[in-house]
Parts: sequence; C-alpha cells; structure tokens
Amino acid sequence: MTLALVLTTLPTGAIAAQNRVAEGRVLLKRQGWSSFRTVAAGTPLHHRDQLQAIRGQRAKIVCRGVSSYRVPSAQIYPVSYFCGKPNTSGVFRDRVLKPAHKLGGDDPTIPYVITPHRGEILDGKPTIRWNPVAGVSRYTVRVTGSGVYWETQVSGTEVVYPGEPVLQRGKEYLVVVEADGTSSQLDKGGEYRFRLVYPDVAQRVQEKIQAIAQSDLSEAAQALAMADVYFEEDLDSEAIAILESLVQSGSQTVQVYQLLGDLYAHEGLNLLAQERYEQAIELAIASENIEGQAKAQVGLAEVMIMLGKTEQAIRLFNQAQAGYEALGDSQRVEELQMRTQELAVSSFGVR
Repeated sequence: MTLALVLTTLPTGAIAAQNRVAEGRVLLKRQGWSSFRTVAAGTPLHHRDQLQAIRGQRAKIVCRGVSSYRVPSAQIYPVSYFCGKPNTSGVFRDRVLKPAHKLGGDDPTIPYVITPHRGEILDGKPTIRWNPVAGVSRYTVRVTGSGVYWETQVSGTEVVYPGEPVLQRGKEYLVVVEADGTSSQLDKGGEYRFRLVYPDVAQRVQEKIQAIAQSDLSEAAQALAMADVYFEEDLDSEAIAILESLVQSGSQTVQVYQLLGDLYAHEGLNLLAQERYEQAIELAIASENIEGQAKAQVGLAEVMIMLGKTEQAIRLFNQAQAGYEALGDSQRVEELQMRTQELAVSSFGVR
C-alpha cells in the first residue's frame, strides 16, 4: 500500500491512508521476505507485515495517518494487530497511482505549473508555483474559469492567488504561466486545471490534519502522515507542499524523497520526479535501505520511460531486481523480470 508505482500494469484500487513506522527502528518482515530486517522511521507498512521492536529502543507506528501505537519489544506482531485490516478491496502490496505515470514536466525552457498542477485544492487562495526558465526575470500568471479572470505579473516563480474573484467549489479553473514567448500550455502534460474541494471533504481532511498536528509524533512523522491523508483525498498540491518543506529543512528520510518522486510522477512533472527519486536512491544507499533503494529505482525507471530513456529504465529495473533478490522477495523479482522483458520487446524487439 505504499505510494510507489511498482508496475504500470497493476490495477487501480481504493486507497486508504498509510500505515508507517513513526519513530525508532523496528525489525520488519514483509510477505515474501526471507527474514526480518531493520527499518527506520517513515517506512510504509502493510497490514500483513510482521513487526518486532528492537529491545531497548522506543518504537511507534502510525495507522492510516492518524492513530499511533507503541510497539512492545521482544514479541512479534502483525501490523493488523495495531491497525486492523484494510476495509476496502484495493491493492495493498503497493499503493497504486491513479492513473500511472503521465507525460509532462520534461522541458526546462517551459514555465510549466508545479502546483496546483491538476486535481483538487483545500484553500481558495492557493500558492501557484512554476518551473523557473533560465534567463527569464518576469512572468505573467493567469487564472480563468467559471466567471473568474485574474492576471498578474511577478518576478519570482510563485504567487498567491488573492481570493478575489472568489473560486467556486467544484468548478474547474485553468492556470497559465507565460514568459518571453513561451507558455505553460506548451507542456506535454496539457492544461493545468484544479478545483476547490467541497466543504464536507475540507472538514474531514482538516480534522485528520489537526489530529496529527496535536499528536506526539516527530516533525517528519507528522509530515508523512499528513501527506498520506492529503494523497488519500487527491490533494496532491498540499502533499507536495508539506514534503518539500521537509526537503528545504534538510530531511534525510528516504521516504520523503520517494513520496515526492511518486507525487511528481503522478502529476506529470517528470524532471522533478527524477530529481527526487535520485535523491531517495542516494539516501537509501547511504543508509543501506535495500527496499527503499529498489522502490526508488523502479519509480525512476518509469520516469525514464516517460523521458524516452528506455535503456536507462531497463538498467534501473535490473538494479531494483537485484535488491528484491537480496530481500528474498521472489514475487517482486518475477514481476520486474516480466516488466523488463515487456519493455525490451516493445522498444527493441528483443525476446
């Protein structure tokens, strides 16, 4: 049930907020793993995983982004002991993006919109951010739709929509950024349209976020839990904003960069996804996080396909396969073998 895209052929399912290791280090054994391995805070948890706290260490997990529990040492527990079983019929081995990776965000000469890129937002005064274009010092930003026409010029790469004209809930609005003869509308990802969520959704999300903010979780654990809640409600812009604030503060948590890579790939912001996946891989290697490294390699491989770099994608899939072999996860190894073979046949005619 992690946010990572593992195979584009996996079906889309209902999505629940994430279970994660919130604090400390625990011994974890997933279905298909040959043995227990030590994992750090931020690691996503599936309901069938088995946990064991390391003696002498304080360890906590957070369930579905809200409730947190201490993991007693010595005894082995399934995650479902704390968090219960999923109450939907979706895919839970790995959270599946809706839909898979998209085109877009691959031309640095275009001021493509980063947030709100598409989907829904919570606040009627969203912060609009876009890609900085080399040599450009001034941008024209425009929001239109459902009786709204707003335009401004700025010298930076972000601006806050002032709230006037008022955005109507459920209505779609188009964001366009222009600079020196180029426009965000030239991006392969298409137009950037967003909607303000309805009050019942906003209230539900705000109650969950408030509960997380009032918890005794660490800053990083809170941010990841909040991002999971936002993603559950298709509020990708909010999830991106809270995770990027951790990046700016120097976070060394692999899952922060992994999650950002997944979100950017989901939004069709492929150069940003590439950057965050590469950082996740670097951090995972440094911390000997085999699973984190393999997941980021798979995500990066899918981005390389969107960027037209098939050979690099195949190499990354092979590297990820080696990681899952080290974990003893034969099912994931088989999936990656099939994915690599399909890619080689479709791209090079190699069987």
